[in-house]
Amino acid sequence: MLFAEQCGLSYPDDLISVEIYGYPMLLIDNDMAGCVTSYVGHRRGVLDADQLRIVRECARDLRALVPRLRRREGRIYAARWLRIAELIMSDPPEECQLR
Repeated sequence: MLFAEQCGLSYPDDLISVEIYGYPMLLIDNDMAGCVTSYVGHRRGVLDADQLRIVRECARDLRALVPRLRRREGRIYAARWLRIAELIMSDPPEECQLR
């Protein structure tokens, strides 16, 4: 459900030029979308080691980024990605909490 909400939103204008540790938020958005698509799609709650590493790195970056964001729209958007990443990292492989 969270992922469906996230996919239904337009990318916030206030995040277009935002970077964390030199990594653009736009790429974090893209990385998360790819991993979560695999997670809720044909893989049914399973990520390979590279995908799980990407989700962990995105979560780390988002934890640092969210408190720095001043505009509500961008902060909510980034915080939702963080919540999705946290759910994936805490989810047992046989269950999918995002559906």
